[in-house]
Amino acid sequence: MVVANRTVDIAELKARNPLGDIVEAAGVALRGKGRVRQGVCPFHKEGEGSFTVYSDSERFWCFGCGAGGDVLDFVQRTEGLNLPEAIRRLGDGSPPLTTAVARPAASRQPAAPAISHRDPALLTAAARFYAGLLLSSPTAADYLASRGIGTDAAARLGLGYAAGSGLREYLQGAGFTNQRIRDCGLFLERGGERFAGTVTVPDVASGRARWLTGRAVQPDAKPRFQALPGFKPVLGLAALGPAPPWVVVTEGVFDCLTLTAWGYPACAALGTQGLDRVVAALRGCPRVFLAFDNDDAGCDAAQVLGQLLGRRAAVVNLPLDIADVGELAKHPQGQLLFQRLLALAARNAR
Repeated sequence: MVVANRTVDIAELKARNPLGDIVEAAGVALRGKGRVRQGVCPFHKEGEGSFTVYSDSERFWCFGCGAGGDVLDFVQRTEGLNLPEAIRRLGDGSPPLTTAVARPAASRQPAAPAISHRDPALLTAAARFYAGLLLSSPTAADYLASRGIGTDAAARLGLGYAAGSGLREYLQGAGFTNQRIRDCGLFLERGGERFAGTVTVPDVASGRARWLTGRAVQPDAKPRFQALPGFKPVLGLAALGPAPPWVVVTEGVFDCLTLTAWGYPACAALGTQGLDRVVAALRGCPRVFLAFDNDDAGCDAAQVLGQLLGRRAAVVNLPLDIADVGELAKHPQGQLLFQRLLALAARNAR
């Protein structure tokens, strides 16, 4: 990757900066000396020590708030840096600052409930409930139409709409126990539905939902995105089978939905952090096209991911006036344009 006019070997940079050392330099005391070490999470207020560092994979995970990633992700989170800044930070040999650990509790991110397992049967029922509500919501249908996704495509993709009421009663009527409903992550601590006011997008494997995310329909809604707490998948990859011959990886949810609606084998990285997770998920795929957002963060992430994937990767370069793949859905020749960009990326990768 090129940062500040110089080429940086990401793998070598990580090797010079072991995650455990960087975490402790940031003020997090880790217990243990083996493969798994634990400490108090710097990203949310807790006292139990849910923050875990795995020395074999050089990754961290918090079972309390769901934060996770590699050493670059940790530096980005603790210091509020973007990816190039985090790379420069590690490259100049100076330790991370301890500002994130020293922040007052009020400024820390709120804790999310830990989810130790998924409940595919319950999540599938919830996804079907939301899919039924989509048919009766003109607001949600209009929002999807504005993103280039019609009702037929929405039905094929299993999209839904969370009106904010009725899910608990539906699940109880379907025979799910109160304990399973409490543990599923679909409800907030105060009792409301997590995905209220969002278009819901399930991650489906073998016909069953195993994860759920949502995008707010109203433009001024906060937060814009919701997701089940805990580990997030590479959205859409499981539906393509164990080893697809090729795949297009996008940055965001609706970029992936656009390509899937067009018939491409697509999946979403769900952001620019935790790219090692994406590489691990794509281990059996011989050709990977990267179609990330056309901004600094997206371009930087595509470069890093391309370097991690090696010769299997090919970058799809969007036109300067196109922000992301989802924007192509509004373009009258968007599908044809992407087909040409994909073909050009394939030729350049030979």
